[in-house]
Amino acid sequence: MVEVCEERKDREGLRFWQWVVLLLGRAGHEFMSDEEDMWCLDPSGSSSRRVPKAAKQVLHLRWRNDYFTKLFTFMEVTTGVEEMVFHHAGRPALPRIRVEKESTWPPPPNRPKSFFNPSWLANRSFVQLSALRLDDAEFVLHDFEGSYMDG
Repeated sequence: MVEVCEERKDREGLRFWQWVVLLLGRAGHEFMSDEEDMWCLDPSGSSSRRVPKAAKQVLHLRWRNDYFTKLFTFMEVTTGVEEMVFHHAGRPALPRIRVEKESTWPPPPNRPKSFFNPSWLANRSFVQLSALRLDDAEFVLHDFEGSYMDG
């Protein structure tokens, strides 16, 4: 999307996507969604003959700030809308279905406090918080819903 915004001379979009790259780099792969394989009924089939279809269920990371779920959902929608930009080679991506099932992934250490769910952090003991080795550097999670998303 950075390249697309550069080509379109979209300064606001460019700033937004460059910030997303910075955010995701700082978050690391441990902050990405935990997924499990599942099967669902293909909604494109006729109601009399629904066919099971492979999918990924996205599990809830209770320790992660909900901001990341909103951002990842926005990114998924954006890549779906920008089909002219994102060309998929090979097999099509599996549908991603968000579920309330809790992930068992442990929280990654050395991340800014803002990356974690505030209520989850508030319920941690001193020992648990020490093990997280929270990064002292402030990392502001910008409101993207009222700006670039509407533009």
